[in-house]
Amino acid sequence: MRIDPQQPDLTSPPRAGRTCAGFLRRFAGDRLGVSAVAFAISFAVLAPMTLGIFDVYTATEQRGKLQDALDAATLYAARSPAMTTADIDVAGEKALAANLQMIHGASLRSSDFALVGTKVVASAAVDLPAFAPAEFTHRPVTVNSEVTRAGNNLEVALVLDNTGSMMGAPMTSLQSAANQLIDLVVSTTQAPYYSKMAIVPYSNAVNVGAYVNSVRGAAAAGTGSNVTGYSKIRFTSASGSTNTFNVSNCVSERTGGEAFTDASYAVSKVGWVYPASSGANPCIGAAIQPLTSNKTTLHSLVGALTAGGSTAGHIGVEWGWYMVSPNWGGLFPASSQPAAYGTEKLLKVVILMTDGAFNTAYCKGVISKPSSATDGSSGSSSDHSSCASPNGDSFTQAQALCTAMKAAPTNVIIYTIGFLHQGPDPQAEAILRNCATDAQHVYFPSTGAALQVAFQQIGADLNRLRISH
Repeated sequence: MRIDPQQPDLTSPPRAGRTCAGFLRRFAGDRLGVSAVAFAISFAVLAPMTLGIFDVYTATEQRGKLQDALDAATLYAARSPAMTTADIDVAGEKALAANLQMIHGASLRSSDFALVGTKVVASAAVDLPAFAPAEFTHRPVTVNSEVTRAGNNLEVALVLDNTGSMMGAPMTSLQSAANQLIDLVVSTTQAPYYSKMAIVPYSNAVNVGAYVNSVRGAAAAGTGSNVTGYSKIRFTSASGSTNTFNVSNCVSERTGGEAFTDASYAVSKVGWVYPASSGANPCIGAAIQPLTSNKTTLHSLVGALTAGGSTAGHIGVEWGWYMVSPNWGGLFPASSQPAAYGTEKLLKVVILMTDGAFNTAYCKGVISKPSSATDGSSGSSSDHSSCASPNGDSFTQAQALCTAMKAAPTNVIIYTIGFLHQGPDPQAEAILRNCATDAQHVYFPSTGAALQVAFQQIGADLNRLRISH
């Protein structure tokens, strides 16, 4: 068959179709190339952003964990008995380490706990793993926390045995232990909560110094015959002799209906003391120190303590109570006056220390003759009155005073310390167990080192009580 060259060739595609198909093939190839470039550009932009978002997520997660841990650690430090920034920091760091959860790759950069007034202020920072490129800013996660410590005001009377058996090393140990207690209990910062201490040295009596005329009455000139109130007393001794003794600034227990209460000195005067002219059982040299926050004053008194005389422990107990009793506040300067019983956020404490049994009581201003098997009334019978104590022996009186002091509404907390450096003493141990608030408030150290530990433990316990939970 011949094909006319003038007729179209129906067996081949038209030229226009061939051109269109080629264009489509070229377009498809160009589109794939553009998409690849667009994808590459998008990936280069979006990938770092995605990693940056992941950084933000991890930072947010770690910040929450760090804040929770720091809050818990700050609260723990605030509730601890720590009273210095150094001790607060130790407590806080320990608690933070126990509570902090870290995401993988994170590390604790820094942490700090400080005592600022009544607040514990803390901060911590954590370094995070970096997922986004270095061009993105990578800062540590930093959080802060602050807890205001609740607290109590503190009034403490420290009643210290200065009897003859404390002479030498025992007295040195007592002074060291008492000075440590002063530093533990009396805070340098007295606001918003105060901490004050009174000291009552005692042996066969208590020296009240310049307060003597107010609490027992002024001495009239002359000599009283078997009666107090004069500058001298003439009495018949337990041995039958007649003696004349001079009055002193020391005082003895009071008698009558207020013998075992803390009623004011204006209501009931305390007893007189006429020390033996022989020099046995003289008036103790160190006088009482009412409540103060002046640590220098307290340390000076402790440093001046000397040993001598027998043990009228009940008189020490009595004056320990008076030091924290609002009924006796009018006797002292305004800064030393105890607050009222029941005052909110106030603790009243008496710490009673002795190294032996209580063995000395009084009758009409002179050491009485022994009134019971437990009352030794130390010294010569010629220096003792022929009458027995109307209140009973020293043990009986101390027990009555402690029982009343601990009872409501007074609620005085009583710690007792038996310094048994001479060995076990059943009488002393019985007195101290009976006087203390409970068994957890009784200590029986037998060495100077153990005495210091006992005072330190009491100081720590008082600081714990001072910080309410």
